[in-house]
Amino acid sequence: MFYLDAAKSASYVAESLPERSGSAMDDSASPLPSAEATAETMVQVLRALSGLGFSCGLNPAQWAALRYIVRGGPGACSIIAFARYHGTTKGTASQTIAALEKKGLVIRQRNEEDRRGLCLRPTAAGEALLMHDPLRELAEAIRRLPDRQQKGLAAAVTEVLIHLRAHRTASPPSEGSLP
Repeated sequence: MFYLDAAKSASYVAESLPERSGSAMDDSASPLPSAEATAETMVQVLRALSGLGFSCGLNPAQWAALRYIVRGGPGACSIIAFARYHGTTKGTASQTIAALEKKGLVIRQRNEEDRRGLCLRPTAAGEALLMHDPLRELAEAIRRLPDRQQKGLAAAVTEVLIHLRAHRTASPPSEGSLP
């Protein structure tokens, strides 16, 4: 059974675990919750984060772009680089960047290494706004986990992402078809 409520979803995962003392990752011999229950809980986390993403006049895609531009470094200053990283089209990435430009959060500058290209740079306002990034709430929740759980979560989420990206690359759905 899948739940739309985060508390119920987490409770569903917890129901599949035996009585426990301490945290959910303390006993490696414990039976695992079903993959479906864990996936549903991940969906609830993503929904909660996405809901937070509509803040300070930005949507989740704009937050992702601003984060990328501020933290990306010199090799990550193009719209194409952002589109690849974010797993979107150049057109969608361009629209997201244009919205950030219109809000005065990023600017396009000539690329110093290749004068033909443009580089995206955050403005002071863009860097300041990142202090209110909704991702900070998720980071704080993760920071509250014991070190072992943080490492396990990071490794597990990375493996899930690698699998999903490989699957998407290996068999991209054709336009208008169902997966």
